Formats: sequence, structure tokens, C-alpha cells
Amino acid sequence: MTEKEFAKVYLDSLSKKYPTVKFELNPDLTITSTKGDLDYKHYIDNAFTAYKAEPDSIRDIISRYVASTTDLYVEKKAVNIENIVPVIKPIEYLDEINSLNKEGKSFPMITEKYNNQLIIAYAEDSKNSSKYLTEDDFKTLSISMDTLRSIALRNFDKIIPNIQRQGDNGLFIITAGGDYEASLILLSSIWTKENFPVDGEFIIAIPNRDMLMITGSKNKPGIAKIKEIVADSYKTGNYKVSDHLYKWTGKQFEKYE
Repeated sequence: MTEKEFAKVYLDSLSKKYPTVKFELNPDLTITSTKGDLDYKHYIDNAFTAYKAEPDSIRDIISRYVASTTDLYVEKKAVNIENIVPVIKPIEYLDEINSLNKEGKSFPMITEKYNNQLIIAYAEDSKNSSKYLTEDDFKTLSISMDTLRSIALRNFDKIIPNIQRQGDNGLFIITAGGDYEASLILLSSIWTKENFPVDGEFIIAIPNRDMLMITGSKNKPGIAKIKEIVADSYKTGNYKVSDHLYKWTGKQFEKYE
């Protein structure tokens, strides 16, 4: 299926799920929508990348992506604070999410800076999708940003599946369910040499949300291998996060030069 054919199937799925919303496929294969005085733009890039990796799963893939748009078109329910988790995103994501609104207004999503390349977004995790917290959602919680972060980290620590380390020779890939591997950089308690026996300081890469690689600052072959994997995964993978490497400072990760 070509990207244009895929876009038409995606458009049809959106129209069936939200019959009261007007959807239109654009020449650049984005999909615009109109509901009342609200206008949004949908990008199919991530969904099409997922489809190319698993063509036989097209129904599940499109259903999953369409389900993630629920908060745009369905009346919002009260936020369950016990389901809020932190999500690592590239800082460019703010521009991407703001472009959803054709009027040029900023999307009122709650985020905070992690470093110069990454932000922390906050989402309400559910079985089918993650709904990002808006300013209105945050107001209903009546808590501070510091408290929000503490609660989100506590929830994240509870829901994350068993963290597994794969690899050897001081180069490891970490798996934890496939959705929040990148967010593991926020759990400072796990960053010990007992967990990750590397040579030197921790050097990590998170090219996509489901990929976390670790080596040591004194492991030149390990760093070279990570750079090679990042170059490919960031270009071809889904849910891009960063094509940089990062070094642990003792408190957080900063860009590794």
C-alpha cells in the first residue's frame, strides 16, 4: 500500500469513528478536520512507518492511532491522577503539536524542560492510548508542578513492566514494555553501576520512545556502535525522540559532545 492509499484508509477510519467531524485529505497527505470552531491537522507519518514495519497489522495500527485522537473530539472526563505518567519528548514536539491547530494557537499541553533537547510531557495512561494533560486538566488537580512530577514518577515506577537488560561487553539495550523506555531516564534510582556495569560515566541514546541504549564514556567501541544504531533507528523508527547521545551528570542526562 502506498502512503497515499494508506492515508485514504486512515481518513476513512477517522470519518467512521467521528461522523460529526469533517475530515479532508490534503495534497501533502496530512488530514485536516473541522469541528465547530476548532480546526486540527493530523500527520500520518508515525502510523505509516508502523504499517511498513508490520503490513499485516494495518487494522490494529490504524485503530490504535485513531483511538489516540479521542481527546480532540470526545467530551473530556475527569483526570485520574493515579494514571498520570511522564513522557520524554523532543523539544520540537511542541511545534508539531501546536501545528495541529490551523489558527496558529498554542496547544495548552502541560510540559516542562528536561534539558536543551528534551521536554517532559505529562499524559494520562489508559489501555488504548495516552491523553496529554492540558492547562485546564492541570487546574482541576489543584497541585503544583513539583507535586505533579513526583506523582507522575511514582505512578510510572508502578506501571512500568520489569526492566530487562540485554547485551554484554559494556553495551546494553534496555526493554520495558515498548512504550516508555525513553522515560526511564527520569528514574534516577536505577542509574547505578550495579544495574549497568559500564566503563566510565553512563552514555545513553534514546532515538525512539521504545529504545534505550547504554554504554560507558570510556568504551569507545560501545559509543561508536550506539552512534551507528542511532543513525538508523532515528531515521527509520517510529516515535522519534533524539539523534543525540547523552551523558549522566549525577542528576540527569545532558547532551554528550
